[in-house]
Amino acid sequence: MDDIVRFGPFDLLVMDPPWPNKSAHRSSHYETQDIYDFYQIPVPSLIKPGGLVAVWVTNKPKFRRFVIDKLFKAWKIEFVGVWYWLKVTTEGEPVVPIDSPHRKPYEQLVLGIKKSTTINLYKIEKTKAIISVPSCRHSRKPPLGDVLAEYLPDNPKRLELFARCLLPGWTSWGNECLKFQQMKYFEDDDEDVIKTGGI
Repeated sequence: MDDIVRFGPFDLLVMDPPWPNKSAHRSSHYETQDIYDFYQIPVPSLIKPGGLVAVWVTNKPKFRRFVIDKLFKAWKIEFVGVWYWLKVTTEGEPVVPIDSPHRKPYEQLVLGIKKSTTINLYKIEKTKAIISVPSCRHSRKPPLGDVLAEYLPDNPKRLELFARCLLPGWTSWGNECLKFQQMKYFEDDDEDVIKTGGI
């Protein structure tokens, strides 16, 4: 993580943490992590004053509360709101019924901002819906660069933690940064970097 701090600070930090999840654990789609490990992420050093932090959470209320009430406070991030990604079919219908007791057709994005005297927190909507057809790949989120662009300066520095793909104009960090990439476009210069998805 020290290497990432050297590239910062950033205007936008997006995280899709590997929340503990029984179905992910059973299916081995990805390794999960203890939620208290997230305190170790040096967010105050990674984000500029007035910078935006966006954290994907599962639909378990305890994880949303953990981010808002504990992580954001520890990181000195002011809570702004919760946005929803509604997953729809190609016909525009929710992928499962909204009132389904087992699965929800949406995921939540908790937004916060690093306190600054020059940034107006209220220009960011407290709630908003992002509607799109989901990828067929498990847990792949929609790219947020265009969605959040209006809340960022020109040519922002953007960081994705727990990234599962590389995006132009972003710094990506995680164990699976190349998971959704076409490996035929990469040259294997350093075997350790390719294996770990490091920078």
